[in-house]
Amino acid sequence: MPEISDDPISDILRLIRLKGCVYFQSDFSSPWGMEMSAGPFAQYHAVLHGQCWLILGGERHLLNIGDVVLLPQGDAHALVDSPATSTRPGIEVLSAIQSGQKPFPDGETTARLLCGHFEFDRTMKHPFVRDLPRLIHIKSTSNGPPNWLAAITPMLVSNIGVAQPGTNTIVERLAEVLLIQVLRSYLLDQSGEHGFLAALGDRHINDALKFIHVGAERDITLAEVAKAVGLSRSGLATKFKELVGDTPMNYLTSWRMLKAREILQSGSVPLVEVAVRVGYTSESAFSRAFKREHGQSPGAFRHSVERSEDAQAVV
Repeated sequence: MPEISDDPISDILRLIRLKGCVYFQSDFSSPWGMEMSAGPFAQYHAVLHGQCWLILGGERHLLNIGDVVLLPQGDAHALVDSPATSTRPGIEVLSAIQSGQKPFPDGETTARLLCGHFEFDRTMKHPFVRDLPRLIHIKSTSNGPPNWLAAITPMLVSNIGVAQPGTNTIVERLAEVLLIQVLRSYLLDQSGEHGFLAALGDRHINDALKFIHVGAERDITLAEVAKAVGLSRSGLATKFKELVGDTPMNYLTSWRMLKAREILQSGSVPLVEVAVRVGYTSESAFSRAFKREHGQSPGAFRHSVERSEDAQAVV
């Protein structure tokens, strides 16, 4: 029997090829406002000083010092000192800051923001990506910013724009730590919610996901998963379907195909070995399952990755 993995969310973040980026840390003096267009990235903003407003569609959210917001679906939004303030395009604000200019008039600082984005492979068909909400708002408490934010931001800020070896990697990794902490805080406040993030917060389903992730390379059964997490087969199947949106065995197949995709993207491992690594003794059965999941054969997928890498090398 395989052991239960410690951390399914880390497995998932690795598979979706998460990468963090920081735009800037900057002070803003009233009146100020910037509008971010919709895009493929999950943008985030942390309020390090003062307060501001997030405008998302018809919603207004007051952000105080220590608050962090994440917009996983890349929705258009605005940050303003007041809902009545007009805005500049965010790309203009970013360009001005990065060139050392002031995007807004000088004056008393009303907000200090740390802004950036996370990019990940949205073609990865995983319920984690599917079920991310349009907004995650982590609020500070009466005691101030969360301890993790107070620990991470000084290191992030001290490395932004520093021309030293390894700086970009440090910033990327710290930004990724920021994302994981945001998700962790969100998970702790998911009582009564549904969707994949709520599944991670449910002890039985979280353990089932861990078991499946570790056991994907062998022929595990529903009965085996149910026994490992302390539920009946029907109890596990019902609860898993409710929270994850699929059956445990269908999730196992999808997870295997995502693992196969990762292996195919990372090198020239023979297809028969890829099949074995994801729990198939037959290369043809593996190829059929992969095509059902991703719309093309493993070989065709590998060739498409190679062509894409060659094109990027030419550019």
